[in-house]
Amino acid sequence: MKKIILLLTVTLGLGACIKNDIPYPYVFGKIISFQLEGQSGNAIISEEDQSVEIRVPFGTDRSALHVTGIELTEEATITPDPFEVTDYTEDVKFVISTYQEYEWTISVIEDDFDIVFHHFEIEGQISADINQSNYTIDVVIEDNADIKNLTIKTFHYAPEDVTVVPYPYDVRDFSEGVVFIFDEIEWTINVTFQDGDTERIGDQILYSDFMTWYYGGRKSNESNSSRKFYIPGEDFEGTPWRTGDVGAADLIIPTGVRTVYPSSSEEEYEYTTLKTTSALGVVAAGSLFVGEIQGSGLTNVRTDFGIPFTDQPKSFETDIQYIPAPYNGNMDQCDVYVLLQVREGTGDDEKRYRLATAWFRSDEKMEDFENINLPFLYGNHNDLAPFMMPSSSNERMPEHGFASLDQSPTHIIVVYSSSFDGANFRGGVGSELRVKDFQLKY
Repeated sequence: MKKIILLLTVTLGLGACIKNDIPYPYVFGKIISFQLEGQSGNAIISEEDQSVEIRVPFGTDRSALHVTGIELTEEATITPDPFEVTDYTEDVKFVISTYQEYEWTISVIEDDFDIVFHHFEIEGQISADINQSNYTIDVVIEDNADIKNLTIKTFHYAPEDVTVVPYPYDVRDFSEGVVFIFDEIEWTINVTFQDGDTERIGDQILYSDFMTWYYGGRKSNESNSSRKFYIPGEDFEGTPWRTGDVGAADLIIPTGVRTVYPSSSEEEYEYTTLKTTSALGVVAAGSLFVGEIQGSGLTNVRTDFGIPFTDQPKSFETDIQYIPAPYNGNMDQCDVYVLLQVREGTGDDEKRYRLATAWFRSDEKMEDFENINLPFLYGNHNDLAPFMMPSSSNERMPEHGFASLDQSPTHIIVVYSSSFDGANFRGGVGSELRVKDFQLKY
């Protein structure tokens, strides 16, 4: 019996000396998306401040709002239950729990009174461009229409209970701009003929037809072929276009990686090829963008997306063909997007704000070239998906929310990528995006 007691004592003593010093993994608990019924645009989520800002239309009862959707860090929990919280007249605090706890603040802000046009149609109409930022609707009609005797067919705006003067369906003469007044807010309808000068000529990006190519290094006299790359343009300094191949070419042991190149050659150009490849154990997506790239290597580079730009296009147009490869249990996706930004300040004090977004993402296999023409969505538009939203925590493209709609852009960002997750050095090896021409439409 004494031996048994002694054995138990030793065992317990040893057990008491064993220390569980394995730390819990650090998993940041974050809100990825948050939707309330009737909200205006998308939620603006700041990981840095651990906050969510949601705007609702003027007159919304913020004491009776219901959550329609929420997405958190995988396996995280949240308290209190968002689906049981309805009063957002004041900021609401939620706690996201992983292995640690993180407090997030939800702020619901009521929009100022405004008139939002949803749809406008007039007799003989070919197109109608609704510009919410300057309160105008530019209408193009058939050249044989009687501009002094037109009937409005649809005049849909919100809030619907606001009276408009003059009464829209009594107006017939659109030979000059017609002003409609909604409680001191003025909207102007401008009507022009189809054969008139309706398409404004605006700024384009140099070499955006991709017909001119530079093959060389950062220096024009670069002789080492392994340090060369393809970019649209005549020389390295004179073109706004860049690719990730620039950094790879400057490695001490160049990878010789080619993710972007004219096909079949720059002399017999048919289209631009962007291909996701793997080099030195790193996945490199084929990317073509405007901006600048500093540093060398596949991962040790800093990319500054964007170039100075002050015009306001309505859409962009390009022709693409996509052959996705498997990635992370699904098919890879390509990214083609253009952003307009307003930048304020300089150096470390610079702030970047999103003015407009035009974004195409798809995992669809395209056997042939397809034309895409995407409109610019100005401001925090309802059609913006969560992945399109600006974020100050995005290391490669930080943005501090949205610019005011009455501001003019200072910069433009254009990006093509054969893998949507390429910025994180992930994607389906073998995914191929083929591109022809890029045009901003005005």
